[in-house]
Formats: sequence, C-alpha cells, structure tokens
Amino acid sequence: MGGGTGTHTVLSGLKRFPGVDPAAVVSIADNGGSSGKILLDNWGRMLPTGDIRQCLVALAEVPEEVRARFEKREDGHPYGNLILRDLIRKYGALEGVRRAHGVFRVRGEVIPASGEHATLCAILEDGTEIVGEDAIEKAALDRAPIRECYLKPSVDPNPAALEAILTSDVIILGPGDLYTSLVPVLLVSGVADALATTEAKLVHVVNLVTKRGQTVGYGASRFVRTVERHIDHRPIDYVIVNNGPIPAEALAKYERDGEAPVVDDLSRIDPRVVRGDYVNRTPVAPQPGDPLARSLIRHDEHGLVAAIMNRIRMEDA
Repeated sequence: MGGGTGTHTVLSGLKRFPGVDPAAVVSIADNGGSSGKILLDNWGRMLPTGDIRQCLVALAEVPEEVRARFEKREDGHPYGNLILRDLIRKYGALEGVRRAHGVFRVRGEVIPASGEHATLCAILEDGTEIVGEDAIEKAALDRAPIRECYLKPSVDPNPAALEAILTSDVIILGPGDLYTSLVPVLLVSGVADALATTEAKLVHVVNLVTKRGQTVGYGASRFVRTVERHIDHRPIDYVIVNNGPIPAEALAKYERDGEAPVVDDLSRIDPRVVRGDYVNRTPVAPQPGDPLARSLIRHDEHGLVAAIMNRIRMEDA
C-alpha cells in the first residue's frame, strides 16, 4: 500500500517469489508531474495515472525493452500514463485500470484506493494549510512541520481495495514519502477501518531517509507511531528498519536538502523489528523529461522482500 516509487520497489521484489499473489492498493491523490497535467487537461475528473502506472510496470511480465517503452516520455508524459489516460477516458476509472492489466501483462493486481481523485491537504503546526500533494512536496527548508493531513473531498473506497485488505495474508505499508504516498491511501474512507480489523499481518517498511517538509527529525519509532495513528492505533506486526550505510555522494546531497538517514530509535529487544542492510547502492538515474525530484537511493528490492518473507515464514513455522 502506498504511492508509486516505493510500492514499485516492493512489487518488483514480490513478483519474483513463487506462490505470492501480489496486489497494490495505490494512492489517488497524486497531482504532480505528468499526473497533474493529465488531471488539469481533464478538469480533475479522472484518476491520477503516475502512481498507478509505476505499479503496473513493476508487475508487468514483459521484455525489458517494452517496460522501458512504458516509461519513455513523450511531451513530458510517460507513454504508460497516456495509455492509462485513454483507457480511463473510454471505460471509466476503475474499469480503465482493470483493462490496463492486459495491456501491461500484469502478474497480480493494481487497485486504486478509490475510483475518484481527491486533493491531499496538509495542516502545518503553525496553522498554515497546504493544498495539493505537489505543493506539500515542495517544502522550504524552514517550513513548519505537518500536524495532520486530510483529503478534499472525502472519497468512497474502491470495494476491491477493501476486499484486498480484508483477504490478504500480509499487508506491506510503505516505503515511500510518509505524508504524500502512504497516508493518502490510509485517509480514504473505510481503509483505516479495514486495516484495523483485517487478520493480515501488517508490515511497515521505514524509509531510508527523512523527507524535507514531512519527516525531518523523525526516528523510526515516530514513523511507526504515525502509521498506527492513521489505522485506529492497531499495532504494526513487523517493522523493517535499515541499518546499512548510505553512499557518501548521496548522503551529501540529502544533507544539503536538510534530509538525513532515519535513526533507528526502536528498542533493541523489540521482537517486531527486522534490521538489515536494505540499501540499493546503485544511484537512480534521472529520467529525461521528468520534472519531479526523485529519491537518489532506494531499498534493494530483493533484500527487502526476502527479509519480509523470511520473517513471516519463520513466524508461521
């Protein structure tokens, strides 16, 4: 569950595990980059395509050159976004996404959290209101911290999203920007209730690095508390925390932006915590024509998913 980039990483690892039937419940509050332009062109009356496309591409069982074609940009838009836009225009939001599974040859399922687009809004500690995910992302270094977020308007859940939550064995929350990728999914009406009552094991993947304007100063324990607060205080079953080093060049760039590796301040004897080196040290190359600032370093998809699956299997043994 989450947005595009972090969920893409988890899905890419999950689909390689035999016996796993992956599904992604995806944010419908994205309004930056290509998604924002498509929303503007359609007067906001359709789902944002960026996060959904990234999840579809992660689960696509196609040759690498085809995958690259879905991500190639034309006039600022990834080709996959344009496919989604046209399918949603023709068939409607949820049916359009469903039909995209055949185009992308998806193994698993990508499920928008709602069939409607909503605008993410944040209230800061000083009372300032920020409207739109893109505006929340573009934080000044001295901006006040986020106090709470909400969706405008409140949107009904996609029944398929609630069904996935209630019938899954394991639900992975994150990684991804806490307030602009994961929290928007949790704010959709009915999602928090479903997470509070599901029998699935809940796994939270703590981010590698803090995010300016969102989680500066957050240790791992505050990430966990924030997620639990948004799911009616149901405890997280497993917490995945990185203890591997961030490459020096990336670390210097993060520090210039006021960001830093997330400190592991969780108890050393907390049985929920799974620690390890989960850093993919291959820098993320910027995509030509992509106007958004992306994370430099991401989780290693294979090590991350192996740690989750091994812990679940150990508990079930």
